[in-house]
Amino acid sequence: MNQLKIFAELGYGNPTFFNTEIEKGKQEKRVSRFVIPPKIEGIYFRFWVGKRVLVLATKNGLSLNKKDRVKLKILFGVEGRK
Repeated sequence: MNQLKIFAELGYGNPTFFNTEIEKGKQEKRVSRFVIPPKIEGIYFRFWVGKRVLVLATKNGLSLNKKDRVKLKILFGVEGRK
């Protein structure tokens, strides 16, 4: 059985200020509200400026990634499962 991964985010850069991405296997669904996961695994701040993404997370620490797309996102998120 695949558990649902839930990423609830608020901030600038997503389609709406409150945004939740629900993943099951390779399928994704976005909803325009803040859905707190029943089993919280961590919280994070994501700063995406241009092609660089800086993530500060309780689960994975600090990471700096490079993306192919140019965006501006400033987000606070809660990661978990259902």
